[in-house]
Amino acid sequence: MKSHLLVSNKDITFRPPRPIHQAILPMTKHEKPAPRKRMTQAERTALSDQRMYDAAMKLIGRHGTHNTTLKDVGELAGYSRSLASYRFGSKEALFGNLVRFFNHKWVEELERFVGGRTGLAAFIAALDAVEDFLIEQPEYMKAMYILWYESITSHSEVRERLAEQHEAYRADIVRWVREGIAEGFIRPYVDPERLSVQFCSFIFGTIYQWLVRPEAIDIQTAFSEYKQGVLAQITERRRAPR
Repeated sequence: MKSHLLVSNKDITFRPPRPIHQAILPMTKHEKPAPRKRMTQAERTALSDQRMYDAAMKLIGRHGTHNTTLKDVGELAGYSRSLASYRFGSKEALFGNLVRFFNHKWVEELERFVGGRTGLAAFIAALDAVEDFLIEQPEYMKAMYILWYESITSHSEVRERLAEQHEAYRADIVRWVREGIAEGFIRPYVDPERLSVQFCSFIFGTIYQWLVRPEAIDIQTAFSEYKQGVLAQITERRRAPR
C-alpha cells in the first residue's frame, strides 16, 4: 500500500536539476520583448487551485475549519467570492482536495530524505523528514493537523481518508522494521506492529502539543531525544546504517 505520509522506496525517483547553458543578455533598443505565452485553461485552473489551497491553509491556521468559508478562501486567493464554491461545491470537498494537495507536498519532502534507503535507515530518515517539515513548513503542518483533528467530529470524508492514511503510515513503519530485522540492524524480538503505533503516537502527540502551545515544545529536542531513545531500544550493538 502506498502511503501518503511515509512513501515506499520503490516509488522514489530522483530528477537532477537542469543545467543553465546561457546567460541572460540585455535586449538592444531595436529588439522587442518576446510575447508572453498564454496559459492554457488547465494551467489557469491549476494556478487558481494552488492559490485557493494556500489561502485555505492560512485561514484554517488562523480561524480553524468551522470558521473558514469558501467565500473567504476565494477572496484571500485574489478571486471572486463565488469561485471557490463553483470549483469545489462544498467545504468538505475543498478540505478533501486540500488533504491530497498537502500529501503531494509531503511526499516530495519525504523523497529528499528517504531516497533509496530501506530498513532502519529509512525509519530514521522518515523521522528526520517530519522534523524538518515541521521546522521549515510550520504553517502547512499547523493547518493540516488542525483540519485532521477537527474533522473527527464533522467532516466524514476527511476523517475516512485520515483513517486510511494512519493505516498506511503504520504499514510503512512495519515494513521498514521488518527490513531492519532482516538486515541485522534491528533486534529480532522487536514487534513491528507495536513499534509502528508508538512511532505514530510520538509524531501525532508531539504535533498536537505543539499546536496547543508552540512555545512550550522544542521540536528539535523532542525529536532528538525520541530518536536516541528508540534507537537504544531497537538496534543491535553495531553501527546504524545511513
